[in-house]
Amino acid sequence: MRTRRFSCTLAVLAALAAGCGDAAASEDTVAWTNGVCGALAGFTRAASSGPQVDPADPVASVQGVHSYLGSTSEEVRRSLSALDAVGPSPVEGGDQYVARLQEALRSIRSGFESARTQLAAVDTSSPEALATAFPAAVAPLQELRGLPDPTEGLRENEELRTAAEQAPACRELRGTGTPSG
Repeated sequence: MRTRRFSCTLAVLAALAAGCGDAAASEDTVAWTNGVCGALAGFTRAASSGPQVDPADPVASVQGVHSYLGSTSEEVRRSLSALDAVGPSPVEGGDQYVARLQEALRSIRSGFESARTQLAAVDTSSPEALATAFPAAVAPLQELRGLPDPTEGLRENEELRTAAEQAPACRELRGTGTPSG
């Protein structure tokens, strides 16, 4: 249910590492690209798991979504720290690619934190308040669907596309499922 809102965002992030190419990339470029993809692994796994939502138990659903948002926000924080640690790109355009990726992740984290704050204020003892407040609390997550596609630079740069194909963390990231539907 809630994972639908994240499908587009996760697909965009997973696509960051889904490039392909025929030319060989330098070892430095493959290592750097591997670090970038590795930085996304925890977030992608956490976001792909989706929140626990039980329509028959709205209180547990609020708690499940709140927990999901918290753990996924933490993984976004880790991804941002890991991206900071990869260092400068050995390829022209790589630093701009990472900057767009970081901007997208910050936007995701902001949306998750906003929704979490609103969920914390939901009165779960009142079915009427819950029916009104729960959808309003998760509404900021809709904004995530409008994130710009940060893969433009990766697609335009043949060496980064090729490096992503060769990097083990990128191949693993491509194997991480995104939520369906």
